[in-house]
Amino acid sequence: MGEPAIQQEQIDSGSDLGVIVRAAELCNPFLDAMGEVTLEVRGPVAASLVNWNAALFSPMIRPALADVRREYSLGGNLEIAVIDCRLESCLPKRLSLQSRTEGKRLIGGLLPPRGDRVVERYREAVLAGDAPGHLAVIHGLRAALFSLPPRVTEGAYLLQEGSGSGLDGHDISRFLINGILGREEYAPATIALV
Repeated sequence: MGEPAIQQEQIDSGSDLGVIVRAAELCNPFLDAMGEVTLEVRGPVAASLVNWNAALFSPMIRPALADVRREYSLGGNLEIAVIDCRLESCLPKRLSLQSRTEGKRLIGGLLPPRGDRVVERYREAVLAGDAPGHLAVIHGLRAALFSLPPRVTEGAYLLQEGSGSGLDGHDISRFLINGILGREEYAPATIALV
């Protein structure tokens, strides 16, 4: 797996949604069966997403995705479990349970690639209850396994959250991909509302 499965780093969200969709399917083959994870849309979609981005995605989930990628490249399965535990301590209990449920369904339903000790050891830790198994961590691990660029990884995660929360393709594209991912600075109040 020396070549990235998807090599596009710069996301032109209008024309490259297909890249993000394919990456989401690589990271989570069970995408269609997902329920809510950490994104809960209650009331106006734009307000829910601004709040979620400010409270969870930008300060917790996005850094966890990057940290998992880095530790995977260094062969750090114990460090990945630490990232998982850190996320566990930061997420509200109800969202943490939803994230662990979806993460365990994903990692339990897939076998690690032959010879990939990092994924194998982390999977064993999750299934044994020694690591929480949050979806963001497993998503980041699978994205690293497929050598997905960071912004494609983030876009695929956003699509996964949006799909699980019941957003339609238009809202996922408009608010998550064009809004959150389309902004370099990832500032919580910069989601495109037009």
